[in-house]
Amino acid sequence: MRIFLCAGEASGDAYAGALAEQLAPDFEIEGVGGSQLRKAGARMVADSRRWGALGLIETLKVAPLVLGGFRAAKKNLRQGTPGVFVPIDYGYINVRLARTAKRHGWKVLYFIPPGSWRRDKQGADLPLITDKIVTPFPWSAKILRDMGADAEFFGHPVLQMIESDGVDIQRSEDEVAILPGSRQHEIIHNLPPIVAAVKALGVKKVAFGVASTITSEELSRLWLQAGGNGIEADFNTDRHQVLRRCRAGVICSGTATLEAAMCGLPHVVVYRGSRAMVIEAKIRKPQFEYISLPNLILQQPILTELIQWDATAERIKQELGKIMDDGGPRRRQLDAFARLQSDLEPRDCLNRTAQLIRELATSK
Repeated sequence: MRIFLCAGEASGDAYAGALAEQLAPDFEIEGVGGSQLRKAGARMVADSRRWGALGLIETLKVAPLVLGGFRAAKKNLRQGTPGVFVPIDYGYINVRLARTAKRHGWKVLYFIPPGSWRRDKQGADLPLITDKIVTPFPWSAKILRDMGADAEFFGHPVLQMIESDGVDIQRSEDEVAILPGSRQHEIIHNLPPIVAAVKALGVKKVAFGVASTITSEELSRLWLQAGGNGIEADFNTDRHQVLRRCRAGVICSGTATLEAAMCGLPHVVVYRGSRAMVIEAKIRKPQFEYISLPNLILQQPILTELIQWDATAERIKQELGKIMDDGGPRRRQLDAFARLQSDLEPRDCLNRTAQLIRELATSK
C-alpha cells in the first residue's frame, strides 16, 4: 500500500520524516519534502528544501521550484494504485493536491492543517477534501468537527519528537542558542543584529540549531559574513540538543519558538525582512497580535517579539540579558512553558497518527 507524504517547509519535513519512521517498513513511502523525509527512507518525488518564502517578492523567487514540485506530485498521484495521501501544512499546494488525490481514489489524512493555530476559523474546504484530519490544537479540532470534518487532536507532535530525542542534557551557564530561520532570506536579514547583540553582551560561545533547509557549511559562512568571527560557534543539526543545553536563545519566529519552549529554553523572538517585504507589509497591512507560537497559543506576550525595526542589536542585547540572568523574566517564561506543555499534551501524537494512517490504508 502506498503512503504519500507531502511537506513544503522545514517543520513539515521534520514531521514527515518522523511519521515515515513510524510507518516503515510496513508501507511503500513516497513523498515531497527535504532531508528528514529522505533520511527516513522515502522515495522522493520532489525536494522542497528551497520552497520556503515569506512575502510576495520571495515567493515569486521560489515559484518555479514550487510549481515544478507541484506538477511532479500531481502526476504521481494520478499514476498507479491509490493509497493514503498525507498533506502536511503548506496549504498553498497541499489543498490542491488533496483535491487531486480524492478524485483519483486516494484516502486523504491532512496532518497539521494550514492555519490550525487560529481560534476563529479553519480552512472552509477541508471537510470536503479529507477523510481524516489530525490537528495539533484542541480548538482547531472542535472548529473542524463543527464544520463537518472528521478531526482529531492527539497532542502536538513536537512533544513526542523532543521526548524521543533522548535523556536530559546539562544546561550551560553561558552558551546562547541561535536559530535564525529556515529560509535563507530570513537568515541573511536576522543574523547581523544578532551577531552585534551577542558580542555586545560578551557572549563567548553560541550554538546553532541548523534547519534541514540549509547546510552547516552555508550557515557558518553567513555567520562569518555577518561578523561572527571571534565567537566560538557550534553548528549542530540536532536542534533539540542545542535547545536543551543552552542558557537562553535568540530565535526566528516559527515552529522553532515552540520547540524551544518545549525544551525549556527561555528565548527572544526576532524577525527581520527585506525592504521590499517592509513595503509590502505597509501596503497589505496584515493584522496580527503575535507572531510566535507560544504567544499565539497562550494568547499572552510571554516571549518578547522584536519585529523588523525593533529588532536592533541594542534591543536584542537587553532582552537576551534579562533571560540569561536568574530572575523574574526568566522565571515567567519557564512557568509559561510548563502551562504550554500541559495544554498541548498528550505526547504520542505521531504514534496515534501513524495508527490512523494504517487504518485508512487497510479500510475499504
